[in-house]
Parts: sequence; C-alpha cells; structure tokens
Amino acid sequence: MRSLFEKRENRLIIWRLLPLLIFQLIWLGAIAQKQVSGTITDAGGNPLEGATITLKGTTTVVVSDDRGKFSIPVQSGVLIFSHVGFQEQEITISSQSQLSVKMLTDQSSLSGVVVVGYGKQSRELVTTAISKLDTTVLKNVPFTNPAYALQGTLPGVRVTSTSGQPGAAPLIVVRGGTSFDPNTSYPLYVIDGVISPDLTAINSNDIESIQVLKDAASTAIYGARGSNGVVIVTTKSGKAGRAQITYNYNLGFSNYTSKMKMLDARDFIYYNRLGIQMAAVKWPFFEAILSSPLSAGTGNDLTNNTFYTTQYLTPENQHKLNEGWESMPDPIDPTKTIIFKGTDWRDVMFRTGVTNNHNITASGGSDKGNYSISVGYMDVKGVAIQTGYKRLSLNTKGELKLRDNLKVFSNIRYAGDMSDKVSDESNIFGRMLQVAPTVKYAFEDGTLSQGQNGGKGNPLYRTGLFVGGSEATNAAFTVGGQWDIIPGLSFMPQVSLLTRNSTNRLFVKSNYDGLNYDQTRSASESRKGYKQQGADAVFAYNKSFSGVHNLEVTAGYSYLKTEETSLSASGRGAATDLIPTLNASAIPVGVSSARTYYTYMGFFGRINYNYDQKYLVSLNSRYDASSNLGTKHKWGYFPGISVGWNVHKENFWAPLADAINQLKFRASYGVNGNVNALGAYQAQGSYSGGAVYGGRAGILNTGLSNDELKWEQTKTFDLGVDLSFLNNRVGVTADYFKRVTSNLLSSRTLPQSTGFGSILTNLGTLQNKGIELAAYVQPIKPTKNFQWNLSFNAAYVKNKIVKLPENGAPKNRIGGEYVWDNKTNSYEWLGGLQEGGVMGELYAFQQIGIYQTDAEAAKAPYDILPEGTDKTKFAGDVIFLDNDKNDTIDNRDRIYMGNIYPTWTGGISSTVSYKGFSFIVRLDYMTGQTIYNYMRATTTAQLAGDLGLNSDVAHSWLKEGDQTDIPRLYYGDWQYNIGRGTSPYYEKGNYLALREVTFSYDLSATLLKRTGLKGLRINVSGQNLHYFTKYKGINPENGGTDNGSYPISRNFLFGATISL
Repeated sequence: MRSLFEKRENRLIIWRLLPLLIFQLIWLGAIAQKQVSGTITDAGGNPLEGATITLKGTTTVVVSDDRGKFSIPVQSGVLIFSHVGFQEQEITISSQSQLSVKMLTDQSSLSGVVVVGYGKQSRELVTTAISKLDTTVLKNVPFTNPAYALQGTLPGVRVTSTSGQPGAAPLIVVRGGTSFDPNTSYPLYVIDGVISPDLTAINSNDIESIQVLKDAASTAIYGARGSNGVVIVTTKSGKAGRAQITYNYNLGFSNYTSKMKMLDARDFIYYNRLGIQMAAVKWPFFEAILSSPLSAGTGNDLTNNTFYTTQYLTPENQHKLNEGWESMPDPIDPTKTIIFKGTDWRDVMFRTGVTNNHNITASGGSDKGNYSISVGYMDVKGVAIQTGYKRLSLNTKGELKLRDNLKVFSNIRYAGDMSDKVSDESNIFGRMLQVAPTVKYAFEDGTLSQGQNGGKGNPLYRTGLFVGGSEATNAAFTVGGQWDIIPGLSFMPQVSLLTRNSTNRLFVKSNYDGLNYDQTRSASESRKGYKQQGADAVFAYNKSFSGVHNLEVTAGYSYLKTEETSLSASGRGAATDLIPTLNASAIPVGVSSARTYYTYMGFFGRINYNYDQKYLVSLNSRYDASSNLGTKHKWGYFPGISVGWNVHKENFWAPLADAINQLKFRASYGVNGNVNALGAYQAQGSYSGGAVYGGRAGILNTGLSNDELKWEQTKTFDLGVDLSFLNNRVGVTADYFKRVTSNLLSSRTLPQSTGFGSILTNLGTLQNKGIELAAYVQPIKPTKNFQWNLSFNAAYVKNKIVKLPENGAPKNRIGGEYVWDNKTNSYEWLGGLQEGGVMGELYAFQQIGIYQTDAEAAKAPYDILPEGTDKTKFAGDVIFLDNDKNDTIDNRDRIYMGNIYPTWTGGISSTVSYKGFSFIVRLDYMTGQTIYNYMRATTTAQLAGDLGLNSDVAHSWLKEGDQTDIPRLYYGDWQYNIGRGTSPYYEKGNYLALREVTFSYDLSATLLKRTGLKGLRINVSGQNLHYFTKYKGINPENGGTDNGSYPISRNFLFGATISL
C-alpha cells in the first residue's frame, strides 16, 4: 500500500498548512476560560524557571518561565508543583486565580516530572530506570553538540570524546551496548517527539530537558528501536504571560594541551645519531645514514634539494649562526660541529582558538496560545589551524487553542553548519606530532619546505594542500494537536518531516613530494541526503476511581519512512590550483550514486495503574514491522512490565518517616528489538552495478539473501531502589540490571565453493550485567541565602559472549591470539570473540627489564622477532617474559594487557550558591579501559626512522649501570624492542576530568530596577580544564589504539545573559 506521504497532493497540503499555522500561532486571542496564574520562587524569593505545574489527573502541564511566572487553564482541581531539587507541592484550586508559590529545597530522587515515551509522568510514580539531566549543565557552556552535556552526569550513560574537532559528536553508549562492538550501539534519539539520527545541529540553548530511558520496560514503547536506550530531548516552549526577550552571549578561548612531550632539536640529533650508530653495529649499512641528508644526518645543505637543517659547520653556512641557528658537537665525532635550526611543530600547527556564540529568544503567550522563537549563531575557530565550525540555528514553537478542548501546535527546527576539518585526523595529528624538529620550515628563498615526503614532511605545507570543507543543513517540521474528546480522554496526532543534506568537497593542489612534483590535482565531491516522514496518532486516557485507584492508558500508532540518497564524483588533472571544483578536472575518475528506502511502523500501548500512589504497575508493549527484515519475520512483539512500591506512603512507615523520608522499590522486565546493524536490503541480497563483462555492462551479485533474518532481541531485568533521608537532604537511587541480547546479527563464514565469504545470520547472544548508583547530599542545611548541593553517580558494566555462529572452532572463536595459558599449562586461543569470553581483550609482550651487559644479553632466550637472520641481543635491549618457558621468544609468549572498554564510569558535581552568586564544579571519570599508546611507542622507538622522538628517549639506556625501563635507541627499532607491542605502551586510560568550573552572578531585581532589564546573569567558566591520569598520550577517554586524533582543548569562557 502506498503511503499518504508518497502522494504529491498531500505533501503540498502540509507545506501550505505550515505558514498558516505559524501565522495563527503568533496571533493570540485575549478571551479564555478561567486561568490560574502566579509566580514560583525558591526559599530566598528568587524566581524559579522550569518548574512544572500539572493539573492532577490530566495531561495539562505548563512550565514556569525565567521569571518564575506561569499560567494554566483550570476550573477546579489540584495543581502539582514540581522542580528538580525542590519538594513537590499540591494546591487545591477553587476560586483562586492568583498564586504565590514558594518551593523548598529537596534533592529527593522521587521529585519532579520526567518525560517518558509519548507522555509525562511524576517521578514518584515511575517504576522504570530513567535518568534526567540537571539542565544547569547547559547554562554556562555553549556545546557544539549537546550530547557532551551528558558526560559524567547520568549513571549508566557512557559519553566519550573521541575527537576535539569543533562540531564532532561524542560516542554515547547506554549500559554497555548490545553489540559485539559496544561502541556501535547507538541509542535512539527523540527530539520533540520526532525520531532523529543523533543530536547534531541542536542548539543547547534551546533545550528544556533531556531524559534517558535505560531499561527495557521504559523503552518497550519504542519497540524495535529502543534496545540501546532512548534519549528524549524537549526544546523550550513559550509560556503564558508577558512577551519576553532573552539574549545570551559567550566568548571563549581555547588552548591545546598534551601530556606527550617531544625532544627539542638538540637532544633529537644527539640521541638519533647514537641510535643510528648502534643500529650500524649489527647492520653496517646504517653507517651511511650518519652522513646522509636525513633528519639527523649531516648530508643536508642550504639548497632546496634537502629537507632537514642538520649539517656540519662550514664557511659556506656559518652565517646561519647569526640568523638563529644553533650548534653542537657531533656525538659521534666531537671534533666536528653540527649546526641546525629546530622547529616545534606544535607551535606552528596549533593556535589559540576563539569561540563566539550568540542566542536570542523571544517568547510569550496567553490563555489562547503561546510562541517561542530562538535564533543562534556559533562561530568556533579550532585550536588546530585551518579548522573551525560555524552554525546558524532556528527553533520556533507555537501552540494555539482553537476551542476549550482543542489545540494545535507546530515546531520548525533548522540548523545550517559549515565545518573545516582535517582530511585525516590520525595522519595529521598522529604524524604531525611526530615530525622531526630538524625538518626545514622554509627554504632560503622564503618558500615553505615540503619535507622528505608526505608522511615525514612539513605539516604546514601538507595541510595547505587541501582545499575543501563540509556543509550541512538539518530541518525538522512538526504539526500536531490535542483534542480532549471527553474529560480524561485525549487524542494527540502529529506529523513530521525531517531532512538532512550534507556536502563534502576536497581538492588537492599540485605539490612536491620530496623532489617529485605531483600535478595530479585530485578533486572529489560527495553529497548525502536524508528524508524522514513520520506520523503518530496517540490516545491517552486518565481516570481516578474512589480517590485511590488511578489509571492512565496510552495507545497509538506510529509510522516512519526514510529515504537516503548519495552522490559522489571524483576527477583529476585540473590545469590549475585556482579552480578546485570538479568541472576543472580533465580526467573523470569515478562516479557513484545510491538511493535507499526504509519503512517502519508499529502499534503501541501503555497502562499505568497505582493504588493510592503506593502500589504501582506499568505495562508497555509495541508491535512493530520493519521493511528490511525477511518476509517471515517483519513483525515483532516487544512487551515490558514494571512494578513499584512507595513504602513511605504506608501507615506503618510513619514512625520511620523522620529518619527515611522516601523509599521506593522498583522492578522491571522487558523485551526490545533492534535492526540497526541491518542494511535496507541485506535480507533480500545485494547487487552492484557498473561492472563490465565481455565488454558489456553487468550486474554483480555481491551478497546472499537470507529471508530468515529477524529482529535482534534484548531482554532486560532491572531492580531498583530510590530513597531519601535527613529531611530529604540525602538521596540515593540504585539499580541492578541484567541484559541478554540474542539473535545478534552476525556474519557466518561460508565455504569458498559458494563464491561468497559469508552470510549475515542471527546467531549471536551477548549478556551485560551492571549496577548504577546516583546520590545527592546537602552537606549544610540550606538557608534563605546559602545552599550547597553535591551529587555523585557511578555505573559498572561487564559483558559476556554467550553464543556465536557455528564455525567449527572451539567455542566458535572468531579471531583471537594463540598464546600460552598459565591456567591450563597449554597453548590456547585467547581473546577475540569466543563463547564465554568478553570483547576487547588486548595481548602483548611483557617487558620485565633491560639487559645491562652484552654478556647478560648473550644468555637471553632465542628471539625470533628482530629483523634479519642475526638475532644477537645487546646490552640495552629489552628482557621479555618467556611465558611458556621454552627458551624462545615468539608470539605465543604474549600475555593479557587489558581491555579496551571501561568498566566504571560516573561523575561528581558541586554547586554552592550564596544570594546571587554560584560556584559550580563538575568532574567525570572513567576506569578500566586500556589504550595502546601507538604514538608514544613510535616516538620512543623511531619505528619509521626520521620521525621525532619523545622525552622518554632522554632516559633511554646508554651505558652499563643505567637504571631505566627505556631500551637503547636503534634507528628504525630493528631489534624490535618496542615495535612488536610491549607492555609499557599498553597504558591504563583511567582518568578523572575536571570538566567544568563556573562562577556566576545573577544581579538582583533591586539592582536592575532602574535599568529596565528583567534579568542579568554573568558567568566565567572553564571547560576540559585538566585530566588527572597516568596516561601519557593525547586523549585518555577512548580505549583501543591511540594513533592520533584532534586533541581535546582547554576552554575558558565569558558569558552574559540579558532578559528584557
């Protein structure tokens, strides 16, 4: 059946309706039903923004504005006032029309309202695992991607900064993921009710709340897409009351920081020449390098034909000593003098980054409707030269009441961004930091030196060769409404259109690679498009019986269709560097395009029941279909159930109420599905065009079909407890979970006779277990003027492989290392993927010492790994553990080094407030991950030759008696002391990050009275200030191999917010 969205006429109706609705939303009536208005303040009389006011037993909810004001339509009933960090209050409405509500501090884990799938719920009645972000995090730091605000703030939500590139998205994994590679377990994002691929291009200034649904019972209502958790984002809406305008500005400065220190040119020459000399003892051909035109050789001169500055002092070059060059005795022949010019390439390639961020918001409304319009502009110049990020964002929301029981709303969200990125982070930031300090910066004629070759050349020259960038536009359009059919029964339809378009361009100028002139002038351009059409129809019913039986029922239908397009082309042979576009390319190289459709639909329902708010039951279910599954398994059913008990509401609890103010037990079980790893047509088999056979165009079968492919299925059991005591000054939330994901999509190896290497099947099972803890405390009893709030969260997760596809190997092993196992006293396959094991294990050689004399080294076990047939060991070489004790060092002697995935994550925050002053400190931590510091290994061992050396080399072994763990340096590491992968370079990435320090001041109304301003807030903030870690590389956050990435910058920000 063709979707209504496929019909041109209906699309035109939607597009014509949007401007009309926006016009209606701005035009607000003045006559309404009875409104209750008022102001909400804290104990000190300061207005509270973001307090939630709910008409009990209904879905009518409003939020207070930045002046604490609210207005809500109500004839009679009970209003519930809630705000994170404050005690919930209930006020019965009869004839009142104006209220003044003063809220008392309460960090109770049971206070506030949370957004759940297709609705909201009082936290006291929530029976599932849901974490809500304290939006204070969003006030001070302008995030290029708001996902960074989750870093260390929510238990069980691991947020990893994998790149410091402005605009780059972090990695988010909830509860350890549901894949054999947890880092590919992306959560589902829902922004203002619209499913979105990620949080890219969302202005953090527009966000009102962020919730993360973590267990299967809470995510079951999202069915097949909720197995990796659900991140729900709600943007700010207009509030009833006088129109207000708010302007926010941030100015930031960013600095490059790195723990890896490099040798300067003098020490580099000294140790590198000694390393060349030592290599020549065993391999005499290295002797010639000492006089060659290389990084520490003396064969360089002042012409454009050599690329390093090292050379012997002669009458022809001695004038350079008057031009800033330096001199030193040759460590090989002290009778000769070497002159050189050193360059710290980090000073060349990094700068002070500058951020300018502007936001202006206009909002207002009346009893007939409300509106909010915000515009933001961000301009970030990265700490690395030629990198940056710009974004223009727009967010408009409006709501119009057509009748007392009927309202409509619309939302338009747009962002356009431009990003200047490096072509390859590992190459630029890995190689760049390793470039020898003796590389010529410029020739004598003032032109930039290109360097020896692309990998060892002048990084300033290399980065200047690339012309291009990326642009993207993101837009979302939503129209919906709410029809209160009868008291307690509402119908809420919504349709949405989300589009994303991106363009990436790259042109490589003609250039010298060493002495070779390359005029290829390659050019490429790629464009990607994403269009998502969605529709939701939701019925909600709320009813209370006899004052103690409370029932909420939600049921609905959801439809989603996506279309992805891509187009790319490449060419070469342009006549000039002045025209970087494809049309200048004389020779076409390639062109490709693709178009993919995906359709997803489902029916869902939820029943919440509580008896007198004591005994709580919630049932969630979803029945989903996906177009990319086999015909036999397109539909799947995903149920969830949760229960809770508010013990503190029992009569028998009264004697304990002063000691333990609130206590709730929770339990949940649910089933989710997932097909994120499945391409749109993999179940049907894949084909590729463009092949030529017999001189004619052909179609090539590239993948086998599998009509039996079905949903991955995740079953989660969760036990939780929420409690608070000491008059709600201390609170704790704890969860234990066990999650088993079966039918994992895995590749099964096929016999060569089939003509295919593998086929995708459902043959894997993975288990995650973990605990989560969140706590808060007010160390000092809050007063009118002073408050101090501390919070802490921690999460532990451990994975286990339960089942893998049958492949004939023991434990159905995939990959791994064949090493000696001391537990079984035999050789075993360890690591890799195998049943009963874990993912991400690392194995390497254990360094146990350094040989002090040649005589001691002569007694070393036979080592098969050094280059060549001569395996002689020398003083200064590494002593390796002969794990299997067979007097031979080979790959079977490697031992376990650690795991690339963390086990513990969490964060700590402290907020101290005195009158209008606030002082905020945020920290986050991660432990358990192991990182192979490849950059440190290569710059300690001179693995590639002619690269820079790090400061560890200054402590390397030189003579008998040296006590060090750094072996003697060999040019090219031909003894393979380090390059084989050794234990000192498998470092723990454990860290504690000082993520934010903010000092702010809100000017009082008295001080602003004569200015005409409604509010003025100023703040000074520091972000990413320091990592407390023993890791010696660039970024301790990302486990695995560190071969270079855009560094995380330290940021200092100055901000001001003005309200009119």
